[in-house]
Amino acid sequence: MTAKIQRHGRAAAIRALLRDRPAGATAEQLLATGIDCTLKQLNNSLGAMFDADQVRASTTTGNKVWFLTTAMRKLMRVVEDQAVPPVAATARLERSTPTGSNNSTTVLHKDQERQELAQLLADFRKRGGAIEVLGTTAIRPSLTRRQINEATGEARNKRSEANGAAA
Repeated sequence: MTAKIQRHGRAAAIRALLRDRPAGATAEQLLATGIDCTLKQLNNSLGAMFDADQVRASTTTGNKVWFLTTAMRKLMRVVEDQAVPPVAATARLERSTPTGSNNSTTVLHKDQERQELAQLLADFRKRGGAIEVLGTTAIRPSLTRRQINEATGEARNKRSEANGAAA
């Protein structure tokens, strides 16, 4: 499991819902809370989260009940202790801002990366923003097949003439 969990998207919303339900919840119960996705999308997300060791499932009376792993609960507690707003609150805030997609963490995740890159560029410009431009190295002109043959032919003729004169 990664040390840094994403705070946006469907997986974050699922974690927030499961955090509030220590006994777990079925996929149908999670959908009933108003999460914006289909049952298939929810099951795909839960499967990916299971593979990433974020959730576990137990089957009782034919229903699969999903709950957060102990490690994920600890990690979420650490994130909360670092004065980061709760996941549910950030999800609500970010849902109000329109994006290209409402079922992917990629769009919101990329928005955060864009902000970080913009900050890095601003810091670079404050420090002078100078980039050393190096000169270019001359490249030998490319020869055609004919030029290569003529050059090697002339070299052979010169060698044979030099050998003939030396003998």
